Amino acid sequence: MLDAFQTKNRFLQKVNPALKLGCVLLIIGMMIPIFDPWTPLLLFTLTVMMIVGLGGISIRYLSLLLLPFLLFAFSFIWIQVVFPDERGDTVLFTIASMPVALENVLTGVSLGMRALVFATWSLLFVLTTEPTRFMLSLVQQCKLPPRFGYGMMAAYRFLPAFQQELQQIRTAHRIRGLGEKRKLTQVKRYFIPLMAGAIRKAERTAIAMESKGFDGSRNRTFYQRITWNRCDAAFAILFVTLLVILFYVRLEWFV
Repeated sequence: MLDAFQTKNRFLQKVNPALKLGCVLLIIGMMIPIFDPWTPLLLFTLTVMMIVGLGGISIRYLSLLLLPFLLFAFSFIWIQVVFPDERGDTVLFTIASMPVALENVLTGVSLGMRALVFATWSLLFVLTTEPTRFMLSLVQQCKLPPRFGYGMMAAYRFLPAFQQELQQIRTAHRIRGLGEKRKLTQVKRYFIPLMAGAIRKAERTAIAMESKGFDGSRNRTFYQRITWNRCDAAFAILFVTLLVILFYVRLEWFV
């Protein structure tokens, strides 16, 4: 499912991964000092619209991914209401003789919405960025040494292999009549062969990369070039427009 979204022929998938990563980091840095609840709420709504409209991500799938973050955001409201640093003056109602103040609720909503903004922009990046293009972009645009870029790409490719190897180990143990035991015993029984296989794969990959010149000692050519294009310019304009709208609404209505 994730691979299908990452390789879709939509606008966000065509944007340079380095540019999207820079925008995500910029949004996170800009939202840290903002404490009103309405600015992150507006940004959250616009981000969800971007993911669905420009990334082709189904709203149902996005909602399932956001559900744990919604619970995490609600925990901020609960903590601010039950264990506030300072109880507010405007009491809305009481819960079992515990007053619930408007100021504490707004503080909790602000913290929760900021967490949702961080989550949605992270999902925007993950759901619309193919890992291979991301690593190539880091190497080509951000000048990341090839040994690190291709090493991370190889490690990412190992994950499905580890899952398949674990299944093979389980099947081999059942054939030998070991059966299913307690969880702790299973972890001990599977850990050593998995670690041994991982060490062998890592050693072979390191030798192969060094023999093919992935040590950063010379300039390399690339089978796939990640270049700047019109989609990058359009995304940069869209991002700046989003920030202008956000700060205009904040200055006019919330400050």
